[in-house]
Parts: sequence; C-alpha cells; structure tokens
Amino acid sequence: MPRVSILIPAYNAERFIARTIESVLTQTYTDWELIIVDDKSSDNTFQIAKQYESKYPDKISVFQNEINLGMLQNWNRGIELCNKELFVKLDADDIWLPSFLEKSVAILDSHPEVGIVFTKFVNIDGLDNIIPGSEISLPDFAVEKPFSTIPLVQLGQDKMLQYQILRQGLSAMRRIIFDKIGNYRFLLTKETQAATDTEFYFRVGLHYSIFCISETLYRYRVHETSISKTDTDNQLSSKKMYEIKMCILNYYYQQEKINTPFYKNNVAQIQFNYNLFLIQKFRKEKNIRKTLSILFKTLLLSPVKTITFYFKRYQESE
Repeated sequence: MPRVSILIPAYNAERFIARTIESVLTQTYTDWELIIVDDKSSDNTFQIAKQYESKYPDKISVFQNEINLGMLQNWNRGIELCNKELFVKLDADDIWLPSFLEKSVAILDSHPEVGIVFTKFVNIDGLDNIIPGSEISLPDFAVEKPFSTIPLVQLGQDKMLQYQILRQGLSAMRRIIFDKIGNYRFLLTKETQAATDTEFYFRVGLHYSIFCISETLYRYRVHETSISKTDTDNQLSSKKMYEIKMCILNYYYQQEKINTPFYKNNVAQIQFNYNLFLIQKFRKEKNIRKTLSILFKTLLLSPVKTITFYFKRYQESE
C-alpha cells in the first residue's frame, strides 16, 4: 500500500495536464498513488487523464464529477479520496522536479514535529520557460529548519504575509492534519476561493511546524488563464489579501494566540486599508453612491485617520 496520496484537481487543463502527470511519473520516490479528479471539464482533460490511467492502472485513478463543483469543492472531494499517510496536492498545470517527493518525505520522516513541507519554486510561462526574477529567496528563519507561523501573525497585518513561502501546490503534508483542523474552506466570499490555500497553511502553522527545503523543486505556471493571472486582471488581489488577513487573524484570535487589543487594532487597520481601495475603485467607476457609502463607513471606523489621510492627499495634489 502506498504511503503518499497525490491529488491533481483538474478543470479544462488539457494543454498542460500531461506534462504535470509526467512530472509525477518521473519522481525518484515511487511509493505513491495518483488521484486525478476532473471537475466536469469541457475540454479533453478527462480523456487525457484516462489515457494515463489505462497505462498505469496500479498507480493512477481518475474520477470525474457529475457536475462542476468549483475549485475549492473539487479540492475537498479529492481530499476525501486520498487516504494514505501523506498527502500532496499538485495543480494540473504545474511541474515537480524529479526529487520533489523524495526530499519532502525525507523531511517528514526525520522531523516528527513538522506537519507540512515546502520547497522553493520558480514561475514558468505557458511554454515551460522560466520567468526571469521569479525564484524566491527564503528568510533566515525558514532556511532548512522548522518554523511556526505564530510569530509571523504576531508581526501584525502589514508584515505577516511578506514572505513567499506558503503557496498551494508545492507542499507535502501529513494526511491526519485534515482531521485535526478541517479541509480547505471559503474565506469571506466564494469569489476569493483561490486564496484559501494561504489561510489553510496558516491554520496548519499554528498547530504544526513547517519546513522549507532550500532548493527549487517546483515550477509554478503563470499563463493567460491561470488563477494568479486572472485574479490580477479582475482586480481580485486586494480583496483576496483583505479576506486572507481577516480569516487568519480571526482563527488565531479564536485559538488565543493573539490578544484582544492586538486583534482589534489589526482588524481595524485591515478594514481601513480595504475601504480606501474600494473608495478609489468606485471613484474610477464613477459610482458616486458606493463611493460615498464606503467613505461614510470609513469615517465612522477611523475618523481621525480618514481625515488625516485625505488631507495629506489634498496637500500632495496642490
């Protein structure tokens, strides 16, 4: 029986899924099963995955939802199908380097306090070309040693997400974690579901240590239809950041890892910053009603701060 369940949740990924599956097949660590869950794609994703299942029936199992569930619910359906000791989720357009699993499992075996393992990553385009300048550098606290996310949250809302070390798709973890803290979940709205991975990893990091392998073993694809690209185009980035921070602070407050004054001050600042973004957005859209509504709420939330902010803006425009 394999130790590792690998989940590839897929939707309309015919262009890349074969390359992704091949990166699993070339892993130096071989004690795994691959579960592919197609979310009722309208292209040939399911057919391509089934071809691999027929070639490797002992290693690959392919499922297709009867209806399109949406990304987050498809992830969670896949998790229910993955019941081995260790779990890894791989996006249907991303690529592992051959030693990704071997080195990740070795860390979990040698560090029982570690719940989840990441590696450094680099972005690639639709043609597998590395995007210059996209490789991350690790902060000192995360270089080849376990760390907790509690100190990151305690830095406050403006700094807790400053490091690019928690990204979905490039982590191996203990399957039991889902039983302890739950699966992926929506944030404050369903449209920000692509950001649920970050909130999930901060939940994990409160209960378990995290380990970052200081080697680039993962290639994260950025192309015209990828979530990271479409979210930016749709101006969802600010909303995602707002909801991620709110949900993380709410969870850490509920778990009594941050005190009440800290929690209230940071939540107020997050709301203030997001309100300023909304005011600017609605002004550009020439939506006077929404602009005035958000401005009024912001004045009630932080009257001195709001007046000071716009007075400085006025002075700068003179």
